[in-house]
Order: sequence, then C-alpha cells, then structure tokens
Amino acid sequence: MESSSKFPIRWIPAFAVGGSRLGLILLVVGLAACGGGSKAAKGDVVFTAISSGNTDIYRVDDESGAPLRLTNAVGEDFAPAWSPKKDMIAFLSSRNGTPALWLMDWNGESKRQVSEPGTEINDFRWAPDSKGIGMEIANGKFTWLAVLDIESGVVEPLTSRTESVRIGDWSPDGEWLLYAVVDGETTGIRRRNPNGVDEITITTGPDTNPRWSPDGRRIAFNRVTGTDGNTSTDLVVTDRDGNQITNVAPDDYDETSFDWAPDSKHIMFVSEASGNAEIYIVTPDGKDTKQLTSNRVIDAAPRWNSNGSSILFLSEGDGSFDIYTMNKNGEQQKRMTSIADVILEADW
Repeated sequence: MESSSKFPIRWIPAFAVGGSRLGLILLVVGLAACGGGSKAAKGDVVFTAISSGNTDIYRVDDESGAPLRLTNAVGEDFAPAWSPKKDMIAFLSSRNGTPALWLMDWNGESKRQVSEPGTEINDFRWAPDSKGIGMEIANGKFTWLAVLDIESGVVEPLTSRTESVRIGDWSPDGEWLLYAVVDGETTGIRRRNPNGVDEITITTGPDTNPRWSPDGRRIAFNRVTGTDGNTSTDLVVTDRDGNQITNVAPDDYDETSFDWAPDSKHIMFVSEASGNAEIYIVTPDGKDTKQLTSNRVIDAAPRWNSNGSSILFLSEGDGSFDIYTMNKNGEQQKRMTSIADVILEADW
C-alpha cells in the first residue's frame, strides 16, 4: 500500500487547456526521467498513461525502452515533474478526492502527499535548487500562489487571495517566480521575490504562461491578440523588465505550447500554421523560424533534453499518442513507445 503521510501544508499543479482539439490533447500529456543509482538517468522518461481505466505514472528506461509502472492506486495520478536534481518526482493525484500534490523518489518509492487534505492544487513548479516548489492553489473563486519548503513543510503565501493568478516559472537563479494575473484589478505578467518584498510588473493585458530563458535574460509568454470573435494566442518574447517586446509568431494560430532551448538561442513551439499541429523552432528575435516536423497527424508537447541535443515530443497515430525523440534539427526521429494505452504527458 502506498504511503499517504502528510505535511501541514497547502499545494498545487495543473494544465492550461485551450478550446481547440490541440488544447485538449495538451491537457493530457507529461513526462520525467529515471535511471540507476540514487537519481534518474538523463535519457529516461516518465509519463502519464491511461491503462484499463486507471490513470497512472510510468517510466521508460532509456536503455531497455521498457515501460515501468510507478503508481497504481485508485484515482488519477498525473502531471509528473522531475526535480532539477533528478532525485524526486512531484505529481498530482486525486486518489483522496481533490487533486493534491505528492512526491516520490526517482524510482517510484516513498510516495507521500505533501499538500494539505482538501486543498485543491492546480499546478506547480520546482525551484531550481530542488528544495522548494511554487504552487498554484484553488480557493473558491480565486487562485493564489505559495511556496513550499520541502524539508520543513512550511508554506509561504506569495500572492493575494483576492485575485486569480496562474503560475509561470522560476528564474534560473531561484530569486524570482513569474506568474500571470488573469482576474484582478490589473491583469498581466509579474515577478515576485519569494525571499523578499519586491513585486515587479512585466506586462499588462491578456498575457499568460510566462517562462524564463535559461540564461535569465528574457521571458517568453503568450499574448491574446485580435478582436472579439477573431483572436489568436501569439508567442511573445521580452526582456526581464518588459521594456523590449517582440512577437515571434504573429499569425492567426495559437502557439500555447513552447519550450526554451537550454542555450537560450531558440524557442520550440507547436503551431497549426501549416494546417496541422507541427513543431517549429524560432530565434528570440523572431527572424529565423524553422519547421521540424511535417505529417498529417498532431505533434504536441515538445521538450528539449538538458543539453539541447535532442527533443522529446508526442505524436498521434491510430487514435492515440506515442512518445518520440528527434535531434535539434528535426532529424533522426525515433519512436520510444508503442502501446495501446492512451499516453497523456511527458518529461525527461
């Protein structure tokens, strides 16, 4: 039986869901990595899949390619995310009712709930030092952010409980946490210093999903453009203070799924600009865009590996998704899974 020891805390992780078919697919996709020793191997992958009516978390071993089931409990286990040190996996589970935050070791052992019972967790982000987690907590009408110290179990509120926010990303040095205000007196992107009192407004308006570049110099985010009845969600890049803003994908398609390259020189994203959901890369100035995949099915949820040499993504076939890899130029595509189960999410 899996442990359910609880710390006196509150929590959250979640998915952004669009109105299109692609948005619904992105709701169901996530991975992480594992391996030998006391932490995960770089090439291993963890993912969520639905098998025999159960939603659980699995690991694909990089050497054997065999899937290993890490969770097996009544209820849904989903949204696995490796700690930066690759020694723990955080995930969401509804096994006790509302979605709660859980932790387990890299090999699926020592599972424990770390969010307060009854507290609904929407989303979460590991701090760069693996010692804390930023949490998006549902609180009736509003959602707010807090930071959990894993060792002590102490939770420090980060935003007001009188407005709704969506968690973004930690700065690479761990000094700032980005988030988007989606319902409040002023909407837009802000950054807050969890260890201090500073709160900096980056943008104002219908902006969401902010992500730091690995070098800490830029922030990519989504911006809704157009008029009522004819809007799209563009991929936009700005400096850390919001002074220089560049729309790197100014078209009529929604580029809501994206990931920075480890060297910060490219951003990978999904777009239906060619008539189908394909994977592209673009430079932060928007001047050089390259299409990496080209087919008649949906490609989704691309993720760079740690050194930027390979890309992990999902691709549809026979009504379900499998996990694939390719190099940074879109070549040497390789199928990692071939199972009848429905694969939802992935990370490595």
